[in-house]
Parts: sequence; structure tokens; C-alpha cells
Amino acid sequence: MGGGVVNYLRGACFLLKRSYYHILRKNIKFKGGASLSVSSTLKATDGAVINVGHGGSIARGVTIVAQRGSIWLGDNVFVGAWSTITAKERVFVGNDTLIGERVTIRDQDHKIDGPHGLPIAEAGFSVRPITIGSDVWIGAGAVILKGVKIGNGAIIGANAVVCRDVEPRSIVGGVPARVIGQRKSDSQSVI
Repeated sequence: MGGGVVNYLRGACFLLKRSYYHILRKNIKFKGGASLSVSSTLKATDGAVINVGHGGSIARGVTIVAQRGSIWLGDNVFVGAWSTITAKERVFVGNDTLIGERVTIRDQDHKIDGPHGLPIAEAGFSVRPITIGSDVWIGAGAVILKGVKIGNGAIIGANAVVCRDVEPRSIVGGVPARVIGQRKSDSQSVI
């Protein structure tokens, strides 16, 4: 098939999938100009809500699941390929934030301190909301754990594991993530 036909079919698939979410999935909402890859999956169950802001972009292979919780992606948020965002309570991502490829954001962990002898799979979940500010860049492969607040303008290094709050305009990296620099107001970083 020619390139034009392939692009036409991709566009048609995108429109069908987006129409599916608009018409049949009232708990999944897209504002104007948001784009969704055909191979991505959005699922909201048990009264959950997913909102994708104006100009948002969800790349191929992304999985976004809200179960009894809410996921709010602000305006112009980009979610990179093969990333996963899950919420049992709340995940909020501010405007103009970039989420790299293979990023994991989860507001829950399995409980490991249940009654003696109870398997982890049956112990339930420990849940705390995640808040990610505006103008944040989350590098490829990073993991954002429950209860974390990331300030506006922060940068999360590739493959970092963020298990505590990140101050605005801080640059963090490592496992566990720690401050490795600060962004200056004139867009030059100090590392």
C-alpha cells in the first residue's frame, strides 16, 4: 500500500478509537486537539475518571488505568511510548509536562504487612495520591511512586526512582532519586 493509504487508515483508526472513548466511555474525556495512539489503552472502572487536556498527546503502547480513582492530564501533556499510569486514588499531571518512554507512575503499592500468613496478592493496597506539577520533564524509564509531589519545572532523570517529594525546578536522578542540580530561571541548568 502507498504511504497515503496507510496514513489515511491510521487516521481513520484514530478517529474510531477516539469516538469510542467519547461516545461509549463517558468517564474518559478528551479536550480539543488531544491525540491518542491507536495502540494505547485507557480504562476507567468502578466510577473512575480519566481526563486528557487540550493538546494532550498519548503515544503508542501507553496504558492508563484508573480504578475507583482519577487521572488528570493537563493541557499539552505528552505521554511517551510504552508508559504506564495507574490510579486507585488520584494522579494529577500539570500543563506542559513531558513524560518520556517507558515511565511508570503508580499511586499504589501492594501491602506487605498484612496479617501473618496472608499472601501479598491478598493483602490489598497502600494508596496515596501523586501530584506532578506543570512544565515537568520525566526522563525515559523513570518510576514515580505513591504519595510523591513533584514541583513545577522539575526534571526527573532517566531511570530514576522517585519515592519522595521533589522541589520546584530541581533536577533529580538515581535510585532512589536525589537532587543533582537546579534549573536556573534563564533555562540554563546547574549540575
